[in-house]
Amino acid sequence: MSTTTQPIAAALPAARSRVSGHLVAIPAAVLAIVSFFLPWTKLIDASSTLASLNGLQIASGAVVETSEGVLFRGSATNFLVPLVGIVVLLLVFLAHRRSYVTELDGFAALGLGVVALLVLWGWFSGAQKAADLEKLALQIQYGMGAAYLALFAFLLAGAMYLREVGERKPAFRATLGAWGFMSPATLLVLVFFFVPAVILFILSLTDLSSANFSDPWTFIGLENYRRLFNDAFLVKILRNTVVYIVLTLTIFNVGLALVLALLTANINRRAGFIFRVLWLLPRLTPSVVYIVMWRRFVQTPPHGIINWFIGLVGGTNQPYWLTEAPWLFVVLVNGFVGASFGLIIFSSAIESIPRDLFTAAKVDGASTLQLIRDITLPLLRWPLLFVTTYQTLSLLVSFEYILLLTQGGPGLFTTEVWSLTAYKRALFTYFGSHAWGYGSAWGFILVIIGVVLTAIYLRAFRFNDLVEEPKIDVL
Repeated sequence: MSTTTQPIAAALPAARSRVSGHLVAIPAAVLAIVSFFLPWTKLIDASSTLASLNGLQIASGAVVETSEGVLFRGSATNFLVPLVGIVVLLLVFLAHRRSYVTELDGFAALGLGVVALLVLWGWFSGAQKAADLEKLALQIQYGMGAAYLALFAFLLAGAMYLREVGERKPAFRATLGAWGFMSPATLLVLVFFFVPAVILFILSLTDLSSANFSDPWTFIGLENYRRLFNDAFLVKILRNTVVYIVLTLTIFNVGLALVLALLTANINRRAGFIFRVLWLLPRLTPSVVYIVMWRRFVQTPPHGIINWFIGLVGGTNQPYWLTEAPWLFVVLVNGFVGASFGLIIFSSAIESIPRDLFTAAKVDGASTLQLIRDITLPLLRWPLLFVTTYQTLSLLVSFEYILLLTQGGPGLFTTEVWSLTAYKRALFTYFGSHAWGYGSAWGFILVIIGVVLTAIYLRAFRFNDLVEEPKIDVL
């Protein structure tokens, strides 16, 4: 290639980017201006235009027209949609003054366009509800359609900018592709985890309950949290939660599950499979049926199965176990269910370890214990991190079996854990009216504890080392 054509060739991507951007940005600018100033009632009306400029009649809102006049109209805040559009367009044209657009241009156009669309859709939904209440037909006039077209044009512009940057930066294109595949899962996490946590925090700042549900929300600040930390049984409930999680997690959910996985991996394959299926039965059994079985085990004679066996061997002390040893059975009931989950994860991880490693170690004279210590366990860091973190969070928020087995008793808060207390405060009639705001405060503290524990686990298991790219791949 000659030196004369090199600058021309180098300028082609930039020229194409500017042209493609202008093809979208110019119509978008016209649509944004039209949607901002277009009056509702007539296409050309000086008084309506003046009202629009004063924020009294905004073309990007939706209205319900009746024979008596306007029933619903967007407020002055409806200026936000066209103003966002104008800001996006300014960013667009500023980007075109450079030789290339950047990732920021594309993300700004996409992000602001999505936000504005959501705001516009919210106003439209409000108008639709108002129309339904009055049994009227919703009339969407020129401005709403123009605003929607303008915002879709912004989204298209942002997508084109990102495409242009991706053509010049392969690494960015690969990252964008990865985010594209991750976006559905990210959306689900935001919708079903992050947003509920935010709503939970907002509820915890109110005095919302079944007694004042029909009234407007009253924000009381941190009053629910002050009441929570002044609770006389707070320390006991926190201690119960720690005991419940530590014992169940270490003995069953991780400890016994790992032992069972190692045992079933070192016996006949078919026998190991049958053994794992049997351990799944507690998890597959409906919780109510499962607890009824356990309550039959621990009843006093002649109904209790455990006491019946004690009587057969000549035992005289036949207690009611749920009264005299409630924690023993709370841990057992939850542990037998939790161990099955870790068993399946650990067994799958062990099966995925290359057999060549074990064969080579056996040739060198390694025993079974040495194979487990030097090969199996070091390669189970990922499954151990996942099972420990997942089961900790699961135990932190689980109370179903405790509620069915002991209801937090016997007595006062004997086996009651934090999540069960949050449930009772918010939804249990024992405490009178459902105190949703107060129960939300207990629940949000639980969310904070879960986040902190997850961060500790990631640090303890050296998560950064686990996700580090292998050196051979770097070379």
